[in-house]
This record gives sequence, structure tokens and C-alpha cells, in this order.
Amino acid sequence: MTTEGSCGSLMQSFVLKVMVNGEFMSDLLGESAVEIAARVKSLEVSAEEVVEATLAGIERTAPHLNAFMHIDPDGARAAARELQRRLRAGEDVGALAGVPTAMKDLYNTYPGWPSTFGGALPPSAFIADTASTYPRRMEAAGAIMVGATNSPALGFRGTCDNAIFGATSNPFDLQRNSGGSSGGSAAAVGAGLLAIADGTDGGGSIRIPSAWSGTFGFQPTFGRVPLVLRPNAFGGTAPFVYEGPITRTVADAALALTALSGRDRLDPYSLPDTVDWNASLNAGIRGKRIGYTRDFGVFAVDPRIAAGVEASLSAFERQGAIIVPLDVELPHSQAELSDLWSRMISAGNLAAVEGFAYAGLDMRPQLPEPVVRWMDVAAAATPRDLRRDQMVRTEVFGRVEGLFDEVDFVVSPTVGALPIHNLDNGRTVGPSEIDGVAVDPLIGWCLTYLTNFSGHPAASLPGGLIDGLPFGIQIIAPRYADADLMSACARFEEAAPWEWIYRELAPELY
Repeated sequence: MTTEGSCGSLMQSFVLKVMVNGEFMSDLLGESAVEIAARVKSLEVSAEEVVEATLAGIERTAPHLNAFMHIDPDGARAAARELQRRLRAGEDVGALAGVPTAMKDLYNTYPGWPSTFGGALPPSAFIADTASTYPRRMEAAGAIMVGATNSPALGFRGTCDNAIFGATSNPFDLQRNSGGSSGGSAAAVGAGLLAIADGTDGGGSIRIPSAWSGTFGFQPTFGRVPLVLRPNAFGGTAPFVYEGPITRTVADAALALTALSGRDRLDPYSLPDTVDWNASLNAGIRGKRIGYTRDFGVFAVDPRIAAGVEASLSAFERQGAIIVPLDVELPHSQAELSDLWSRMISAGNLAAVEGFAYAGLDMRPQLPEPVVRWMDVAAAATPRDLRRDQMVRTEVFGRVEGLFDEVDFVVSPTVGALPIHNLDNGRTVGPSEIDGVAVDPLIGWCLTYLTNFSGHPAASLPGGLIDGLPFGIQIIAPRYADADLMSACARFEEAAPWEWIYRELAPELY
């Protein structure tokens, strides 16, 4: 295992050397969003230069990484020109001035772009005419939309692969998977193509690919970032579905959430209060009690990952926090819990598929067998079945919420396995066993979906590398304590900076 301690002090920002117009744009890719926006606003570089470097990097890595399912070079260039015009006119263009970003191809839309819902529809089947929350709010803050990133069909697995676009590769080992379902976003950020990309999270889909692709993923409290759903505005609660940023730095996540969070009247669960995300970057955690559980008493975890997470706890201690070992045992087995998650989220998937069928678009021919099988289970569920599932979910909520009677944060591994090898048939899934214990390859190897049952905010921090592959540290906070969670993440990054891992990207990536 390799951690930041074995690499000495924090290295300078890692940047990629990508050829654009015959010259190396050596200081534009790999930079943080904070740095890009500052340089653009000061006119040190232009938004056009940043976009050209980004598009060149995407083109160069596409055959190996497969992070994007759609790119809009003309639209990105036009947006960059317009932003540059406004800057020269002295206008305030927003905190994300000129920062390229991408939305995830799953329930997101952008005018004129295809939406395939993770390869569940052919690209030509559904062309949007409106913008969803992520692109709309990010553009309002000055970001430049360059495209949409790859996802599995309907987001129904912890890996990133589908029959239309294929698997997204891990930027640290191109034979392995990026994690999912926001795998294209995590791979693009991990590879340095984007500083910020969109993640949605119905079972860990911000945090799982962040763990595998070496990025920081922040899943806010339910309602913190609006989730505008139609025709069912109340459809994002069983399990809780979140939207949040995937970045390389904590400060970039705070910058993105400043743009993304805030009330939207079209979301009945949208929270009315605001969070000062930037102020949270400076708050300390001295005296805070950080509980640690290896496995919540039920999950299978690779011993190497457990050892890596346990070694990383000292970073919190160096910031004055107190580590408290937790004796946790959830009231149901990991097999029962992963089946519960599959039943619950499949009800929403079923509604989406039926809605598109009503509009004349048949998703079923493109859907993998597990998606169809679990939708059939959801379709057959009785009211008694639904009540029973919510009662089990309530038990999980009570157990997770009860941990905060003892501690301020809960830390665990993000996932129990290292990145797996990709298949070439669109059906890459996770491991079926860990350390001799059978797990559901869809999501049973992930410790993330507990917060999709409970509504607590959580994040995945890069912990370092194991045999050259990233692993993640999950940290969970009390509901609505998003600012405190961001502070804890910032203090961890300060004590155990992970910038060095980006020097270990797969050499054949570029």
C-alpha cells in the first residue's frame, strides 16, 4: 500500500502535457477549478484556451478511457467566446469562470444533446430541449459545458459499462473499471480532463467511482442540491437520490456546491437554508469524535483496504480529532440489504421505463438482464412488501442515526474491493466474493447505500494506492451537517494530501 506519507510533502500541482495547435498546453489540464477560474478572470488565460486544452485532452484519451458518451466542441467554444466577451466588458461572469465541466448521462438533459440514460436508449432516440439542474446552475456560475459522461443503464450497478458505449476505464489501470454509476465523470476528473464533473447517487454512485478513480466525491444531505423530477416530483426518496460534485480537491467541491445548492421551488424536498461552503473549508475538527467501523458488522472488505483506511485515521488525529472504535452490527445481512436496495431503486427504474414506453420509446431491448429481473420483482411487489421494505429501511436509519449519539462523524471504507477488470460485452459488474465471502456483484461490495436509505451526507476521500490502484475512505455526518462534513474533509486533505497519486496515472493514458 502507498500513502502520502511514503511520498514526502505535498507535491506541486500535477498537470498534463497535451498538444494543442502544435504547442504544449502544460498548465491548463490537471489544474483545480479554483486555479482555472482565477486565471480566466484575471485574463492570464482565456476561456477559449482552457476549452481547447480540455477538448484536446478528451480526444487524445477517448480511445483508452471512454469517459464521455457525447462531446459538444462547437457549443463549448461558443460558450467560451461569449464568456470572454463578457469578461472584457467588465461583467461578473461567476465564480466558475471558464471552468469546463460535464453532466452525467443519467436523468440529466441539455438542449440539443442526446440523453440515453446510461445506454438504455440509442443516442438518436431522445434529444432534449431543456437543461436540467446541473448544467443550468453550473453555467449560471460561469462554467462551460463540454459534454456528457458515461454511465451504466439506469445507473443500476456500481460499475460503469453498457451495451451501447462500452466500459469506462480506470485512469490508473486502463484494463480495469472506473466504478459507477458516475464512472465517466470520475474517470474524467481522475485523469485530469475536468476539474469538476457531475455525479448522481442512488446507492453510492458519487462515492463508489470516486473510491476507484482516485477522486473526491461529496454526497450532500437529501434536498441540499435540488432534484427536479417529472412526472413524479416525489420519486427520489426510495431510496434517497442525490446530486453532487466529483473533483480532485475539497475546495473545488465547495466551489461547485456553492453553485449547485439552494432552494428550487420545483423540488418539494429542496432545503430552504444555505451553506457557506467556502467558510467550511477553514473550520477545524479539534476535539471532534470520529467513529471508525471496518464493515458496519456485516460487509465484506478486502483486508488491504481495511488496513489502508485504518492507517489513514491518523490524519484526523493530527488535526486534533479523537478516534473512537465503533462496535456496529446492522440488523440485517449485507445480502438482505443489497436486495432491499435493488428492490427499492427498481421501482423507480420501472416507472421510468414505463413512462418512456408510453411515449413510444422502448428501453427494454437495451437493458441488461439484472435490470429487467429486478424491475419484474418491483412490478410484482404488494403493498405489504413495500411496507416491509420501509420497515427494514427504518431499522437501518435508526442504527445509523444512533451512531451520532456517540460520535460526530463515522468513517469506514467506501467500498470493499479494489477495481475489477473490464469485460468487452457491456456487462462488467463488481466482484462476486470478497475474502471468501459471497457478495452481490451489482452493489453488495459497496458500503455506500446505507446513506441512500438514511439521508445522511457522506463523502469519499482518496486514501492512497494499493498495488497502484486507488481506494476510498467514506466519512458520514449527521443529517444537515454538510458544512461540518466539508470541514472534516478539508482537514483530512490538509493532513494527508493526495495530489501525489495523479503522478501514478496509467502511462499509456496519454
